[in-house]
Amino acid sequence: MSSDRIEKRIRWSGLLVVAGLVIQIFTMFWTHPLAFMCFILVGCPLVAAGMVLYLFSLVTHHST
Repeated sequence: MSSDRIEKRIRWSGLLVVAGLVIQIFTMFWTHPLAFMCFILVGCPLVAAGMVLYLFSLVTHHST
C-alpha cells in the first residue's frame, strides 16, 4: 500500500515537471513580453513544485 502511494506521488511530480518544461519551451518561441511572464509565473513554479513533491515523497516514504 505504501508503494502505491510513493509511485503516485512520483508520477504527479514527474507530470508537474514535464508540464512546466513544456510551457517553458513554448514560451521560448513566443516573441512577446508576456512570454517572459508566462515563463516565470507559470513554468518555473510548476517545475519547482514537481521537484519539491518528488523530494517530499522520498523523505516521507516509510520502507517496510
